[in-house]
Amino acid sequence: MSAPIRKPLDGTGDASSRQPTPPTKRTLAETAEDHALVSVPAEHRQSGWQLSLSTIGVVTALVIFAIAGFSVILAGFWNAFIGGLIVGAMGFILGDLLGRMAHRTGVSSTITARYFGLGFRGSALAAGIFAFMVLGFLALESSLLYEGTLVAFGWDDTWVTKIGVYAVLTIAWILLAIFGLRLALRASGILIVITLVVAVIVAVQNFTSGGATWEAVFTTPGIVPGGAWAQIEAVVALAGATGAAVALVTTDMARFARTRRDVTILAASGPAVQSLVMSVLGAVVVVAAMPTMIQFLMAQQPGLTVEEAAVMAGGYAMGNTGAFFVVVAGWLGFVTIFAAQAKAQAMNAYSGSLALVNLVQTVTNRRVPRAAMVIVGNIIALIMIGAGILGSFVAWLAYLGAITFSLCGVMIADYYIVRRGKFDRSTHRIESFNWAGIITLVGAAVLGIVLMVANIWPLGFLASFAATIVVYPILRRILPEGTGTAFTDEKTALTEA
Repeated sequence: MSAPIRKPLDGTGDASSRQPTPPTKRTLAETAEDHALVSVPAEHRQSGWQLSLSTIGVVTALVIFAIAGFSVILAGFWNAFIGGLIVGAMGFILGDLLGRMAHRTGVSSTITARYFGLGFRGSALAAGIFAFMVLGFLALESSLLYEGTLVAFGWDDTWVTKIGVYAVLTIAWILLAIFGLRLALRASGILIVITLVVAVIVAVQNFTSGGATWEAVFTTPGIVPGGAWAQIEAVVALAGATGAAVALVTTDMARFARTRRDVTILAASGPAVQSLVMSVLGAVVVVAAMPTMIQFLMAQQPGLTVEEAAVMAGGYAMGNTGAFFVVVAGWLGFVTIFAAQAKAQAMNAYSGSLALVNLVQTVTNRRVPRAAMVIVGNIIALIMIGAGILGSFVAWLAYLGAITFSLCGVMIADYYIVRRGKFDRSTHRIESFNWAGIITLVGAAVLGIVLMVANIWPLGFLASFAATIVVYPILRRILPEGTGTAFTDEKTALTEA
């Protein structure tokens, strides 16, 4: 049974402008919904520091360990660190700009797109993009955990192990996400600490008994030819999509923020940990473990040469990151990769369900329970795993960057350039389709993808973002509000069906 529909807050200005009222005990259904389609009441809002556990949980997952470690292999430590700072800065700027918009409306990122950039029906496009992003991460991180589990137990990759392990993982993610944000945040704080502490232990073991040296790790030249800029560009191309991804997750959580200052704290926390902490851990956990991993692979496959084992170990950086924890730290490392995944997967499943709720509602005019969409989202993730998303990790990141930067750009251009940062709930009109935004988003995404696929520019997603900022305001003058569409009142847009 779905939660009772809450009416959006009335009045103008921030959705959080009302004085807090004493919290009331919520039913199980209400807890599962977490205001999926309505404005968050003041009594359920939290500080930026509390909310930051969500984004920090996401950026300390195995996928980010994989990207951080592989970045060092590509560019060497210092160039990878600079590239990470650039990606972190992009994530913070986008997250803060989008987070302020979500804070004003009090709704999730894909629902905010109904107000700014795409319209009510058009926001199905945003929901589809967000679902592609979050459920893709859900699939990738489950795949990495599966591969690490095989190493930990010495199991063969068979249909029996696939069905058994993925079934257990899927049930775990559903149970973690189905009862809402509070449980995810509470678990996230503990699991973040466990992950970071054990990562440090693994790093110490790499240098004390694993044969790694500080000089070798921090002066590694990187394998990308062409000098410092080419290597930094390669890192930004690899990790850039995560900047927009973290920004969109920030936007989802910003609706729970009490003040604008809390939004800024939330927007800064994830990118700061990703660019500062994870860049270092990627070097001292993944790269520093290379000698140990090479020895492990040669012991498992006696016919391998050192060179062949080194190539395989390099592939493990992106394809089996959890193995580095397991091989170096044994069962402690195995527990850590589960901790790293659990906190991130709870948020992935939660955010993905919000996107699916919006998608179903805008397409069918039917509101479905968020809990049901958690289950559907996990099924979609299993399909993506079966389709081989782990083997297409880098390509998927490239496509993701183009479409997510385009989505961010359209929303930002609509709110900050066309509307000049003004929002009055009593007079704001929500179109069914914002054709200027839809055309701009699709065109910009295609532009970025073509630039990257054709090897014209590896940072095509930045071209996508720039195109939306330039083109949307112009196209909005050609196709002003109401062109080729009708208007939807706010109550219908937020609580229909």
